[in-house]
Amino acid sequence: MKKLLYAVISLAAFAGTMVSCSDNDDTTTYYNLSVSLEMPEGVSVADFTSASVVVINSQTGREYSNSEIKSDYSFSLPGGTYNVTASLRVNDGGAVVSYSASKLVPVYEDSPVTLELVKSVSGGLIFKEVYYNMVKPNGKIPYMRDQFFEIYNNSDEVLYLDNCILGFLEGSQGKLPTSWMENGEIMKEYALGYYTVAFVSQTGKDYPLEPGKSVVIAGQAQNHIAETEKMYEPNDGAMMSPVNLFNADYEVFLGDYKPAVSVDNASVPNLTVICAQGTQNYFSLPMTGNAIIFAKLPDGVSPVDYAKNDANFKERPDGSYAGQKYLMIPQEYVLDGLNIVNNADKPDQRVIRLRSEIDAGIVYMEKPYAGKSIRRKVESITETGRVIFKDTNNSTEDFLRDQTPTPGIIPAVVD
Repeated sequence: MKKLLYAVISLAAFAGTMVSCSDNDDTTTYYNLSVSLEMPEGVSVADFTSASVVVINSQTGREYSNSEIKSDYSFSLPGGTYNVTASLRVNDGGAVVSYSASKLVPVYEDSPVTLELVKSVSGGLIFKEVYYNMVKPNGKIPYMRDQFFEIYNNSDEVLYLDNCILGFLEGSQGKLPTSWMENGEIMKEYALGYYTVAFVSQTGKDYPLEPGKSVVIAGQAQNHIAETEKMYEPNDGAMMSPVNLFNADYEVFLGDYKPAVSVDNASVPNLTVICAQGTQNYFSLPMTGNAIIFAKLPDGVSPVDYAKNDANFKERPDGSYAGQKYLMIPQEYVLDGLNIVNNADKPDQRVIRLRSEIDAGIVYMEKPYAGKSIRRKVESITETGRVIFKDTNNSTEDFLRDQTPTPGIIPAVVD
């Protein structure tokens, strides 16, 4: 009996010790990150109508945010490296003007950081939706032919797509920063890789886009729902392509580069491929994402001639891939751009390639091969029914992730 009583007491003591250890398990050290905003000349805190400061841990993907309108912010954070972005808006005589800034900050002690707000690039032509997430119909091979990129006229006047360029930035997602840095900052011109396409025009008025309208640019203008059902017998929950792009507005035909896998829809106009680098079979982003831009060359500059001019090409400034030159697009030509980065499960493998003036945030998918898209949020709808999409030049704030693709369909409600 004494032995039994001793065993019970000992077990209770051990259990108490275990509870005690569990109660004091959290040994995480937190540091204070002080964020100060440096205002542009002639602008004060009182001028802003909205604000968003977002801090994202680049190792874990955890986000911290504050939407108060002020000039100084404080965050208590575990040690790590953080991408700090600020986006603020001013109502300037009825026109909304956005200011933004971003910086990568190591936080392993109490750390101050100053973000110098700059006026964001704002154009009426914006990305409304991008589908790049793909599916694996047979569970093994990604179906890459069905990607699309939708451009929307977010202004109240007719805009022209003439001599506009759609391009993917050079490089892939990984643990290294972009190669295109100068004095510790992303350069103010962007290197394009893969295939670069353009709306080539002689008149400057060949491709009008009405206010509140969009165009869908398809990698291949096919009914991919039907195509995947023909290619892969649906069984065991196999996921087919979610999009029918047979009636897309434009497509990218790669017959001169990849004739064996290229399909031309004769009823859909082809964009002009002005530069081809790499060995990709399709006009498509990788599953891990990449930064993309939509740019417009100055009046009188032909995209074809621009891409033939060796002065518009550069090698990587870090010396890697010596001899390989890339087509460069100055930042002042860029109308819109997105930092599309690696999926939610790989927050430590995300490369930001665009400066904060173009995109002060990041956008990504929850998981790969889910057949989902990223779509810009509807901010308001005018009395005449024209949709105005949110455009603060911060994709973290402006976009919805993991959406059912809706090519050519404009939402009817505010998000």
